[in-house]
Amino acid sequence: MTDPIRPAGPPLGANSPMQAAKSPAGLADAVRDQASGYADRRKTEAAGFLSELARALRSGGGELDAQAQVRPFVYTVADNLDAFSDRVARRGWRELYRDAEMVARANPLATTLVVGALGYGAFHVLRSGKSDARKSRVAKPKQAWGGYP
Repeated sequence: MTDPIRPAGPPLGANSPMQAAKSPAGLADAVRDQASGYADRRKTEAAGFLSELARALRSGGGELDAQAQVRPFVYTVADNLDAFSDRVARRGWRELYRDAEMVARANPLATTLVVGALGYGAFHVLRSGKSDARKSRVAKPKQAWGGYP
């Protein structure tokens, strides 16, 4: 017979996440561990993405003419992406954050322009998604008014 007061499932041990969440320090440690694991997974994915991008640039650069002035530039960018990918894979997320903060403090204008461009791009991506959703809800085609479509 089951006890209606006890929760179903195995009994909670002393090292369970529920036990750790009961104290503020335990909760902070659990959150920090979760965030660290998430950041490490994303860091690994980012390093893989940069490496794949470098490989794609190299394969696309091979199709360029031998006399093209762009070809050495493409290979240089691919080499730099590979080096950056290795650096991202080797370093911890705290070191990467510290490096990004140093670069942002050393180049405030460039940082402002990059953040502004990212915000502008995100705004247009989100805005285009909303207009697509709005268009799908309106099934009635617009009628011509005053001779204009």
